[in-house]
Amino acid sequence: MGCSVKPDPRLTHYKVLMLAEIADQEIISTVYRKLAQRYHPDIDQSPEAARRMAAINEAYETLRDPDRRRRYDEWLASRRDRRATDKLIRQQGDVLTGAAGPAQGPPSGSVVDFGRYSGWTLGQIKRRDPEFLGWLMRAPAGRVYRAEIEALLGHR
Repeated sequence: MGCSVKPDPRLTHYKVLMLAEIADQEIISTVYRKLAQRYHPDIDQSPEAARRMAAINEAYETLRDPDRRRRYDEWLASRRDRRATDKLIRQQGDVLTGAAGPAQGPPSGSVVDFGRYSGWTLGQIKRRDPEFLGWLMRAPAGRVYRAEIEALLGHR
């Protein structure tokens, strides 16, 4: 891949630049310039600025070059394909199911697509493991579900 640091598959170059994987070259360049203006260490005085700018630069260097981007996209695809052989996930038909097995009870709410409760709705998880929802609400991966979890657990 030609990257100086082995990339974390959870923090892709697309996520660093806050882009969809289908973004065209013009969008990639525009977003890069905006992020560089915002997070450059000369502007952002926080201790994190140099690390963040290095990640932004590395992501841009990879995604702006069509050949490097193609190789990077292939690497990402291979990482996703490995998920099917993960010990915590079992393939059941066309649905990936987490270690907790198939969802139990009537579905209600958003569907979680990762972890031991992959394929379960938030309502199904609440009935089985409300402590997990408490953890998910605090975890970065649960940010998109936070308001829904708070409502389910009565934290409002």
